[in-house]
Amino acid sequence: MAEEKGFVNENSEAVLRIELNDGSSIDCVLDTGFNGNLILPKNFVEKYTSVIPLRVRIELAEGKTAEVGMTTVDVKWLGDEFSINILVSDAEESLIGTEMLIDSVLEIDYKYLTVKITK
Repeated sequence: MAEEKGFVNENSEAVLRIELNDGSSIDCVLDTGFNGNLILPKNFVEKYTSVIPLRVRIELAEGKTAEVGMTTVDVKWLGDEFSINILVSDAEESLIGTEMLIDSVLEIDYKYLTVKITK
């Protein structure tokens, strides 16, 4: 059974590490309100990938729209390696969306501050 482990941070947010196929990694907050794959900060994407993000318009949860970058990265996740489309944020936010949780089980233990996703 493949699994990813993380932790609950000081803000009570579930945090998991995403690893790119080149070995670089980044801690991301799990955002169950975001139904995409990943949002990664522009400075991380520029440092660890050779792709230039396209600019696209997206609809935010509150119904507003925003322009963000979008590109493809290769990730290692739950025992698999695959390419996914990600959003690129001008801010420092790193988020894992629910698209990354399909066909998996999410456990968040607030008593022991642990996070585990299994497939």
